[in-house]
This record gives sequence, C-alpha cells and structure tokens, in this order.
Amino acid sequence: MMSRDRRAALAPAAAVALAGTLGGCGLIGQPQNKSAELSEWFTVTSPVFRDGGDLPTRFGCATYSGPGGQAGRTPPLRWSAPGSAPGSQATARSFAIVMDDPDASNGAYVHWVYAGIGSTTQEIVEGARLDHTVEGQNTGGKVGYAPPCPPKGDRHRYRFTIYALDSLAPFPNGAPLKESLDAIAKHTVARGRITGNFGSR
Repeated sequence: MMSRDRRAALAPAAAVALAGTLGGCGLIGQPQNKSAELSEWFTVTSPVFRDGGDLPTRFGCATYSGPGGQAGRTPPLRWSAPGSAPGSQATARSFAIVMDDPDASNGAYVHWVYAGIGSTTQEIVEGARLDHTVEGQNTGGKVGYAPPCPPKGDRHRYRFTIYALDSLAPFPNGAPLKESLDAIAKHTVARGRITGNFGSR
C-alpha cells in the first residue's frame, strides 16, 4: 500500500501562489501583511522533541508504532508570544499551524492545516483539539492530521510552522488546501517553526 507521502503532490496552484519556494523562507513564503517583516519570527519548542531531533513513533503512522502501539497523535507544541522582540509590530488575533514534509517524493506534502487557535494560547498538548478551531484539507484531500509515514528506509523532515494571524480563523472547517494556505498567507504577521525527523535510517 502506498504511503500518504508517495501519493498526491501539493496542489500546484497553491505552491505557486503562496510561496514561489518551499525552502528556508517557509511553506507559505514571506508574510503578505505589510506589518510582518522577515525578522518577525518567534520561538517554537516541544517537550517531546528538540528542533532537528527525532519525532517519537507515536506521532507517526501505525506502520512505525508496532503491535498495540500508539500512533497518529499530534505532538505538543509551545511558542513564544509574537511581538516580544524590540521594535516588533506583530500582534496576533489567532494562530494557525501548518505541518509539511519537504522531503516527500512528489514535492512538499502538507500533513496538517489547523487554525483558529486563540490569541492568548501559547501551547497545545499532545493529541489536543481546542474549542473553536478549524482544520483544512491536507495534500491527500482529507481533513485533519495525516501522521508522518515515510517509506521504510527513508527519513524525512517534518516542519511545524506556527503562524500568528491578524484575524480569527481565516477559512472554514474542511477548506481545500489552496484556500486555507492562501488565507493564512494573507493574514500572517509573524511565524515560528520547529522541525522533527521521522523514519528509518
């Protein structure tokens, strides 16, 4: 059975319209909101993995968890308040999370689009779904979190980018990927990221 990573590629229209590149600048590229400069980055951490470290197997697909093991959980994430740096103009009305795999065989694969996180929230716990939040479609066309599932023998990076937005949830629950990413790009005022590795060596 083909893994999620090896199936549909990121919708070409979304890739072109939103970033130009899915490289170091970020999945969505430079924030379109004029108050957000490239310096408007905040810190993202996790109590279960360090930036550039390994994601525990319970956050991946069942292929990696073994018999009876936990699988497919969303990881806990914490972030600093945007606007805390000297001279920063960033203020957030809500936060959104986009998780993607830049190493997928057919191009960057978006695993999770999650928005409507309250402006006073600075962490989500493991497996959490907060009240009044929405989820968009992932690259596979399904709504919600698609856990990491690289082919056996492959090791991929998974980027959790948190966007501070100048609006409340900017797209409806179940929105298509292009619509949700366009909306996040339009309202981004700051962002932060943590990257975890997953797969077999």
